[in-house]
Amino acid sequence: AQQDIRYYLNGLLLLTDNKQFISVGTDGHRLAYIEAALDKAQKKQEVILPRKAVYELSKLLEDSEEPVTIEYFQNKVRFSFSGIVLTSKVIDGKFPDYNRVIPTRNNKQFEISRQTFLQALQRVSILSNQSEKFRGVRLIVSENNLRIVCKNNEQEEAEEELEINYTEEAVDISLNITYLLDLLNNIDSETVQCAFENANSSVLITIPGNDAFKYIVMPMRI
Repeated sequence: AQQDIRYYLNGLLLLTDNKQFISVGTDGHRLAYIEAALDKAQKKQEVILPRKAVYELSKLLEDSEEPVTIEYFQNKVRFSFSGIVLTSKVIDGKFPDYNRVIPTRNNKQFEISRQTFLQALQRVSILSNQSEKFRGVRLIVSENNLRIVCKNNEQEEAEEELEINYTEEAVDISLNITYLLDLLNNIDSETVQCAFENANSSVLITIPGNDAFKYIVMPMRI
């Protein structure tokens, strides 16, 4: 989130608990979750890292493969790696219970090539309303078929049709296309899995064979 009175939306949750490290970010319409194993058990620590510090840390980590040491203080957190030390204040407050957002009843799913999905979305996005904050796209899932449909304010329509392995009942889901493009442009897996319950449920996007990463997108009305 760029700016929001809900303080936790302006930062990234960092949580260490025993031998688990978890990071969660949300803007209220989507949520990204990732976890990693720690070498040694740690006492439970939880901080919200400000957005500016997240950007700075991301840039510094791009050129480093070294392990990162994280130290928690009362109102600060310090990261040390490759001879670099970054200290940041933390956001005072409690991050919401992200487990309530991660769906557990999404029993319909399909896998698709990340690159194929990305390219199809990029093509139809030309007709999405570029000036609007919420750019809608319809994912119409039926037997072994995925239709991706975008309309603009002039009712012009772009459509892509892809073959998928799917045998459940048909579902028509509307999502923000920007949220899908953001994800697919920033992961490097060959395939992604999309899971949902119905047209009004959030969509859980994961990487097959990788239980550590979850991306949840809330539905929208078009």
